Amino acid sequence: MPGTNRVKITFLELVFPPISNQEAYWLKDQPAAEFMRASDFYMIGGKARSKFTNLSVCEETMVISFDLCIGDDVKGSGKIEVLCLNAVENYEGEKFCVGAGKDEIEIFYYEGDGNKYLIERFTPENILWHRSRDIAGLSGLDNYKDLFCYDLLYVGIAKKGDTYDRLIKNGHHARLDILANEPQRYPGARVTDEIFLFLFRIEPLFVSTFGPDSEIDLDFGYDHKKIVADAEKAFVSLLQPHYNTVKFSQYPKGNDGLYDSKLDRYAYHIGEAITFNTAHGKIKGGRNRIFGGITNEADFIFVDKETSRLFIAGKDFDEDQKPNKSVEINCPKTALPDAG
Repeated sequence: MPGTNRVKITFLELVFPPISNQEAYWLKDQPAAEFMRASDFYMIGGKARSKFTNLSVCEETMVISFDLCIGDDVKGSGKIEVLCLNAVENYEGEKFCVGAGKDEIEIFYYEGDGNKYLIERFTPENILWHRSRDIAGLSGLDNYKDLFCYDLLYVGIAKKGDTYDRLIKNGHHARLDILANEPQRYPGARVTDEIFLFLFRIEPLFVSTFGPDSEIDLDFGYDHKKIVADAEKAFVSLLQPHYNTVKFSQYPKGNDGLYDSKLDRYAYHIGEAITFNTAHGKIKGGRNRIFGGITNEADFIFVDKETSRLFIAGKDFDEDQKPNKSVEINCPKTALPDAG
């Protein structure tokens, strides 16, 4: 009869919208850092710079219309109903302003000291993330999954502390190497605007099954940092990002991961509608409107202590069904428009 079987499924969820390397410099030591500190797993990706074009703001309805371009090609169109945005609905002031340009769309206000304060801000990259989460007030960009794609350059973790300190506040060797060596992806663009940081937190789900004669033991030996360390090895060993000099070729074996844990099998996937490409393959994430990062739309890494493998949604299993038995995990106000 079967004994105890322990399984862990972990998805990665962004704690902050994707930001360019330039934006990370601007946000250093700003209040946004507190949100970033919720992450201790990160990725660095590259993509040709995007921009907003054909911007228009209707003063009567407060609707912003735009096209989204990558390079010179229009890739999608969308609308922002400013008055329907949650941040605007929760704003308690009497007046706010709208500013729209090729690099950002901002809703903001001025205090008596003359300083500008943001209510909401969209960039050509983070608007895809907002769209993937179906936020109120944003429509269009129905092909956001096709646009939310990056070259995966580096995967890293904060063994101690958080991603903000490891990646942004202090100097980081891989980030500097990337800025020094990556080519422009679009003529005239700065590399710092084409390198993007993804700040994730890991969300594990543990499942146990017991046989009729097995001892019930619900102690998984949970260690957050060990899960983080194992996740890094899983992604790097299979995808081999160019700027990760250590490829963890012996994974799943390792001293600081889950190899010696009580778990029998475990899996990892990205709980965001992002696709990362490398020379060794790609991994597609997914997000469910109801269950968030728990979804069969995402590719996943499956580990059984001795081997690891990347399973592709729609190829190795149906996106709207569970994986087949060979990989089954068995989880039984007024505004001042300023378009320019």
